[in-house]
Amino acid sequence: MPKRLSSKVRKIDSFIGTNSTLSGDIFSKSSLCIEGVVEGNIFADGAVIVGKTAYISGNIEAHNTAVSGKVKGNIIVRDYAKLTSTCIVDGDIHAANFIADEGSVFNGKCYMTSKDSAPDPTTDEEA
Repeated sequence: MPKRLSSKVRKIDSFIGTNSTLSGDIFSKSSLCIEGVVEGNIFADGAVIVGKTAYISGNIEAHNTAVSGKVKGNIIVRDYAKLTSTCIVDGDIHAANFIADEGSVFNGKCYMTSKDSAPDPTTDEEA
C-alpha cells in the first residue's frame, strides 16, 4: 500500500502564474506551483511543482519536486525529484528517490541520499 503524503505536501498553497516574474527568495510552509519566472532560491516544507512554462534561476530545497520546465540551479529534496519529458535541469540533484522520464534533459550530478541523511529544508544548518 502506498505511503500517504502529509497534507503539507499534498496541498498547493501558492501559485506563480505564467505572466509573473518574481525576483528574490521564496519561503513556503506548504507546497507551491510555479508556471512563471523565479529569479531566486525556493525553500518549501512541501512540494515544489515546476510547470512547463516555468523558469527557475536558483536552487530548490523542498520535501519533493516535479519539474516540467527549466531549472538553472541545484535541487535538494528529502524524498523524490521527478523530471518529466519536457524539463531541462542545469544543476545537481540531491534526492532519496530520482525519477527521470524519457526525453528529460539533466546536466549535472545526482547524489542519492537516504531520507534521514538529506538536509531538512525547514531547519537552519548554521544554528
